[in-house]
Amino acid sequence: MLAYASATTTVVVALGISFQPVSPAADNSRLAGAAASQPRDIEQPTTDAGATESPGSPAPPEATAEAQTTISKAPDEQKVARAVTIQKMSRAQLLAQRAEELEAQLPDPAQFVISSFNVLGSSHTTGKSRMASGVSRVRTAAQLLNLHGVDVVGFQELQPDQYRSFLGAAGGAFNVYPGLAAGPLGVDNSIAWRTAEWTLVDSRTVPIPYFGGNLRPMPAVLLEHNETGRRIWVANFHNPATNSKRGNNDRHRAAAAAREVALVNQLVDETGYPVFITGDMNDREAYFCRMTGGAPMVAANGGSNDGGCNPPPYPMPVDWIFGHQMVDFSNYVRDEGPLVRRTSDHPMIRATATLDGQDGLPPASE
Repeated sequence: MLAYASATTTVVVALGISFQPVSPAADNSRLAGAAASQPRDIEQPTTDAGATESPGSPAPPEATAEAQTTISKAPDEQKVARAVTIQKMSRAQLLAQRAEELEAQLPDPAQFVISSFNVLGSSHTTGKSRMASGVSRVRTAAQLLNLHGVDVVGFQELQPDQYRSFLGAAGGAFNVYPGLAAGPLGVDNSIAWRTAEWTLVDSRTVPIPYFGGNLRPMPAVLLEHNETGRRIWVANFHNPATNSKRGNNDRHRAAAAAREVALVNQLVDETGYPVFITGDMNDREAYFCRMTGGAPMVAANGGSNDGGCNPPPYPMPVDWIFGHQMVDFSNYVRDEGPLVRRTSDHPMIRATATLDGQDGLPPASE
């Protein structure tokens, strides 16, 4: 009875009802009336803490609150999960769309033909009837550039009279660096490019050991592709040979190769633009292994240097075209046909180079 009275008091107080003590009979009568008049959703206390509620009885307050929370949260969590999924899908779609937009904004690939050609200096055929003069032969060299569709070429042994003859034969189609700007010894290793395809951005000469270790200025030019805006470095070299006339130049040739490798790395590190190398290296496997092992370069005629040096197969000339690893080479040709044989004692080599994606593009800040 005390438990019942205590529970009753709790309910009454909770309802804000005050009363005066009455007799038990009157109290029972009032409680019965109060119970009948209470709202249906107010839970009534039990008289026995251990009694089991009937099937129609409401759940304890704590259980009801927890169930209501679970029920109310479930739809929200499902909504959130759906929103996250939609957000993820939308982000993926946006990224894909953005990638497509960026790809669409990139210029078309730059594809061009690059060549290396030792044109045999005039002094080597003066007074010799077997071959025409250097001036005459270099005009044939200009014809060969057109026949092969060459856009950029590195010349070796282009002596001053041949340089002037080439400019006349080219009819303004090519610009040349350094030409005579670096003196009579600098012109030998000039680079020429078609002005309709390329514009000169920067140029320099670097000292490279030649016969007897004597330094000669050899060129490097930064060219911009007129159609796509991509930029490339082209450097052109002639390293000293070892022969009976000039003696042993092995160490000077190795020193030249070391400087050339260092230049490639310097240009790539400083500018990020791909570098091309053309030249008569007077060396085969040794030069290939030095260049591809010391700098991020590949040869236009194949070979590899990934954990071991594997030069291209023979016949392997001493004339080379290299390009940065980002470059795709194709259509390598070693021309030793009648026109070439009338022009030089070296083959004319050429290859198609392709740059795509972001390769060679200047930074957006430029």
